[in-house]
Amino acid sequence: MTSPITSMPETSASQAKTHVGILGGGITGLAAAYYLLRSGVQVTVVEARPQLGGLATYFDFGPFHWDKYYHCILTSDKPLQALIEDLGLSDELRWRETKVGFYAKSGLYSVSSSLEFLRFPLLSLWEKFRFGLGIIYASRIPDGRELEKISVSEWLIRIFGKGCYEKMWGPLLKCKLGSCREEASAAFIWATIARLYSTRDRDAGQKERLGYVRGGYRAVFTRLIEEIERMGGKLVTGAPVERIESRQDGGIDFVTNDGRMAFDRAVVTSPSHVAANLIPELSAEYVRRLKAVKYLGMVCTVLVLKRSLTRFYVTNLTTNDVPFTGVIEMTNLISLEETGGRHLVYLPKYIAPGDPLFEASDNEVWSLFKADLTKMFPDLKESDIEQRFIFREKLVQPLPVMHYSDIVPPMETGVPNLLLANTTQIINSTLNNNEMVKIARRAVDLTLKNAAPVAAMG
Repeated sequence: MTSPITSMPETSASQAKTHVGILGGGITGLAAAYYLLRSGVQVTVVEARPQLGGLATYFDFGPFHWDKYYHCILTSDKPLQALIEDLGLSDELRWRETKVGFYAKSGLYSVSSSLEFLRFPLLSLWEKFRFGLGIIYASRIPDGRELEKISVSEWLIRIFGKGCYEKMWGPLLKCKLGSCREEASAAFIWATIARLYSTRDRDAGQKERLGYVRGGYRAVFTRLIEEIERMGGKLVTGAPVERIESRQDGGIDFVTNDGRMAFDRAVVTSPSHVAANLIPELSAEYVRRLKAVKYLGMVCTVLVLKRSLTRFYVTNLTTNDVPFTGVIEMTNLISLEETGGRHLVYLPKYIAPGDPLFEASDNEVWSLFKADLTKMFPDLKESDIEQRFIFREKLVQPLPVMHYSDIVPPMETGVPNLLLANTTQIINSTLNNNEMVKIARRAVDLTLKNAAPVAAMG
């Protein structure tokens, strides 16, 4: 990898291949680079940060490396699994039956089987029956676009009943979306249900099975980088792009502090709000769409523990006063061999980008989270915590508001030879790496539709 820029790629009439610049070295940008290179296109990836990977990147926790934020692979994640296979990592995929917990003021409960659900005290027998029917109904809806016309609360009450909403869905939504929950459409929760339902293994009695690559996304990105460089692709890190401009010959320039990087075509994977400020030639309507997207950010506390907290991969929260979204105990999915025998726990909180918590110190965030974590797990001692980390990202997940499809910016930006491929283009699903690989493949297909170098056009 080159960091910072030491040489500028140039486009000339003698150039044999189309040269595509990709802004952003997350999973979308790197997957697009990999598939473009396999198609014979020249590629340069430009990343502002010193480390590639974006939201899926890894972190050095000291005794081990693992994903900075929590990720898993579903059995239904076909584009992501295809990328893993193309990279020769299929033998490193590990699948494991996982368990789900629910925390209420009355305690912690396992809801990992039909029998456990029947024993779940939070809901009445009728509410449980209606909940089960609602899940089956929602999982069979093939397309969620019509649900964008209905608010999430209205739809959940209609399908699951008021009691189930007040006791379960309402608190879950508050944990997940906070004050933004009333803006979300029913398509958001439908997509969540449909994705989670797809993890159920019919051959294993509808038990949940999730997967990971041995070594985490560090192994995936290491192989991606190796393959990109082997095929002649360039990776430039630590290089913030200040502006993106088109040229008279139809090409695209990335303008940085160090000069210009010239390409025949370009794919921008940055968040929409960032893209709106980088590309002055965008039409007013396209900029309106970019800025209409509302984002949620995340503050995530990660604990490296000497002991386990629960036997659940995910513990959902059905109480309104806990400051984090849930408890994700990663080492109930991945092997302890990955973490040197330590237990890895994520405590995420989704908030608006302007939330004061982004400016709070690490100690202030931990103090807030610790108070409720110790209420949930009163036997957790300070001596059980080997290390703790606080990670922050302001632009993580687009908020799926009412009529979201009407404001999604299309890949084709209106600026010739310039595409946008980012998280806002997820429709009928939730934010996950499988969707981002799918979006990367769409961007590759559009780029290859007219792949001759601009200097050869005439």
